Amino acid sequence: MTDSVVAAQAELARAVAQALEQYAGRLDALDEDADLDLRTTDEVPAPEDEYNLGKRQRQVVSLRGLATEAGLRTSEIATAIAYEVPNTYTTLQALARSDIVEMVPNVEPQHWRLARRYRPNSDAFIRIAGHVHRGEWTTYGDISLVVLGDHRASRGVGRAVAQLPEFPNPHRVLLQGGIVNPEWEDDAGNGPDECRRRLADEGIAFDPGGHADPARRVTWDILMARDAAESLAG
Repeated sequence: MTDSVVAAQAELARAVAQALEQYAGRLDALDEDADLDLRTTDEVPAPEDEYNLGKRQRQVVSLRGLATEAGLRTSEIATAIAYEVPNTYTTLQALARSDIVEMVPNVEPQHWRLARRYRPNSDAFIRIAGHVHRGEWTTYGDISLVVLGDHRASRGVGRAVAQLPEFPNPHRVLLQGGIVNPEWEDDAGNGPDECRRRLADEGIAFDPGGHADPARRVTWDILMARDAAESLAG
């Protein structure tokens, strides 16, 4: 092994150790048995939790693509919710007045996206989820821990999984304990059974209670080590 390779490996080991030590300090205050899933997080709520939204408004804010930086055109939103374009525009304006959506600046034709507080750290969530390999699974809470150092963004991870078309392998991100989110759905409208089928195809077994094999779980510290290694390699 050459001196340069040894030096590179040593640098990687030091970087990973330092990062893990920092995160371990943050985790000292967390209960190891804390339920880090979508139902107990205290982060900023979803728009429908903060506001009494109407049917069309709920359809809009739940659209895949609206949580992306690029957003969607008014016509795309209208088509997705089967609504007339002028009425869709009126709905978007009402949501904008409540700071739920915003127009993407300097883009023509006009695009809309969720306001920043409803799409936090989506790029980071996507990057970390990309470190979960075939035959592995992780949780919303694990990704939140890597990105923010706590589990408050678990719900934000869940929205990214559900709404971002570019989110990698969304079937590999589960609730605490390896439970498939009962609201999981793919682009074709297939539900939780499809998520379990995909994981089974990758060799992940479920017990009678619906828990994925814990031996296949990739925890936050492993995800962070992989992310650090990729950063150094890049």
